Amino acid sequence: MYKDLAQKLKETESTPWDIAYQHLVDYRKEHTNTLVPQFYSTDDGFTLGFWLLKLRQDRANGLLTEDQISRLDELKFVWDPHEPHWEKGFAEIQKYREKHGDSLVPENYLTEGEHYELGDWARAQRLTEGNYPREKYQRLCTVDYVWDLREYDWKRAFAALEIYKGENGDCLVPSDYVTDEESVTGELALGQWVIKQRIDMVYSWLTEEKMLKLDSIGFDWTPESGEPLHLHLYRKND
Repeated sequence: MYKDLAQKLKETESTPWDIAYQHLVDYRKEHTNTLVPQFYSTDDGFTLGFWLLKLRQDRANGLLTEDQISRLDELKFVWDPHEPHWEKGFAEIQKYREKHGDSLVPENYLTEGEHYELGDWARAQRLTEGNYPREKYQRLCTVDYVWDLREYDWKRAFAALEIYKGENGDCLVPSDYVTDEESVTGELALGQWVIKQRIDMVYSWLTEEKMLKLDSIGFDWTPESGEPLHLHLYRKND
């Protein structure tokens, strides 16, 4: 496969650069963009799609002249073929936030009408969080994009628990208790979340920071037996 690709890229070199460039000019006139499919060939058999692939490689390797780069920029040539897809996704998540009030796009969510796979796009951004372009990262932050869903959900549940304590005087949430959809934190199974915190603490899955936050509001670690579990049990041995 890679050998075939290398051969196809090599074959594009037999066509003079200016002639290949004119093919791109003609394509843009007809299609109003330079997003040429990889396997696209012109009527005379020139593999324009592969030539553009080689152009991107040549620029990355410093093999294009400033004049060539300038002429390609005049055509609004897309150096990063993934860029249009990102911009489309960002535009759609802006619309989603305007409509729903947040950027928490469900995983399999499709936009209305166009059926754009916004859920997949939103999930894909999290997969590259540690190596994300700064400019795009900042733009996503402007729409309150949530990078860590687990952390977001924990903070939301903790906020709901604070509200519960303020209203009831304790953190003894019934196991079947569910917050109201119209509440500040939205609908969530707070009773089950409280149980999970106790389980996570027993198995040392709960961070000390979160344990301290729960302790700060008088969280009941073992309300059934009445025997509190102490934080020192989970501190590292000296």
